[in-house]
Amino acid sequence: MTEVLNDAIADYEHKQFWQTLNDQIEETQREDPEGWADYLAERQLVLGRRPRSRRVAPEWEGLITFPEEKDETHTR
Repeated sequence: MTEVLNDAIADYEHKQFWQTLNDQIEETQREDPEGWADYLAERQLVLGRRPRSRRVAPEWEGLITFPEEKDETHTR
């Protein structure tokens, strides 16, 4: 019984942590959009660009242009 309660408490604390974090992120986006943009720019510098979420078979590599890649070629 104790293990079940401990698991329930840990799960609740985990959910509370992420809810608080999400609330704080939304508040920052709403109240300080410039600061949020600065954070995203710095994050991209540190972590690099986000990897493409789509996987392409090797034989198709270079033959398919995704919409986000088209946007990149037009901004250069």
